[in-house]
Amino acid sequence: MSTKAKRILRQLKDNLFGAKSHELVVFCFFLAVSFGFWILQALNETLEREIQVDVALENVPSDVVIIDSLPSSILVTVQDRGLTLARHRFSTLFHPNRIRIDFEKYNTGVDDAEVLISVTDIQRMLHKKFAASTKIPSIRPDTLRFAYNHGLSRTLPVKLAGTFKTATQNYIQNISIKPDTVRAFAPASVLDTMQAVYTDNFTHEDLKEAKSYQIPLRKQKLLKCQPSQINVNVHVGYYTEKTVKVPVIGLNFPAEKKLRTFPAQVSVTFKVESGRYHQITPEDFVLATTYEELLQNTEDSKLLLHLKTNPEGVSNVRISPQEVDYLIEQIAVEEQ
Repeated sequence: MSTKAKRILRQLKDNLFGAKSHELVVFCFFLAVSFGFWILQALNETLEREIQVDVALENVPSDVVIIDSLPSSILVTVQDRGLTLARHRFSTLFHPNRIRIDFEKYNTGVDDAEVLISVTDIQRMLHKKFAASTKIPSIRPDTLRFAYNHGLSRTLPVKLAGTFKTATQNYIQNISIKPDTVRAFAPASVLDTMQAVYTDNFTHEDLKEAKSYQIPLRKQKLLKCQPSQINVNVHVGYYTEKTVKVPVIGLNFPAEKKLRTFPAQVSVTFKVESGRYHQITPEDFVLATTYEELLQNTEDSKLLLHLKTNPEGVSNVRISPQEVDYLIEQIAVEEQ
């Protein structure tokens, strides 16, 4: 063992078993005694705590549908001696805080009903979980409610209550909803007024590619939907540019006259949805001028081109060149 290590061990031994160690032991003893008295005093004082208590609905018949459920838990404020509360807390390690509500006790026997459980009933159930000396100043919520029916339902379509927005260079090809109908359980007075079930409000922006979303259905009092959420698939395409060669034609020309342009064809460039790229052909465009328009043209040597027809689904159409040279050719007409 090195000299340095021996020196450290000797210092530890002197500190633990030297002359000052007796004072340290005495100090620790009285500190422990003081802490013990403080704990005893604290446990004898009246304390107030907020405890979460789980709520469970039991004995629900198989033909009954709970359309508006009880809350999963309630918050209970309790007052008692610290020792009693500590004992209760220890017991919850083996028996969790939970009140069990028997459906049959509140079953009204009608096809559909809304059940309210008063604060008095809740307190009576809670007192069985705590010591007799424990007081319960408050319960949140102070009234429990649930609604049920015996399977009365309708199949209703699902409507989206939101928007999908794409990035500038993209567009929405289609939106599919699965399922597009759901089973809605509710009292007859509610079902009779419903035409559709709506999703929660939502906004999804800057979409650049296909995406799937799980969107919950909008919650409504006395209504339960199966399923409670839907899958929405958004198919996103992109815009691309395409250029086609389109001939310039003359309309309403006399039989002995013919339009010639230089060049005879021009380039038409446009933005189109990617899914329709191969569907748009030169035949979809009509680049024409009428004989009457040419007679009114003050620029004898130049013809300003414009489209007579523009196919659906294209945008940002550009013609190059925009102006062409032209002449009206006299042609021979065979006599009949």
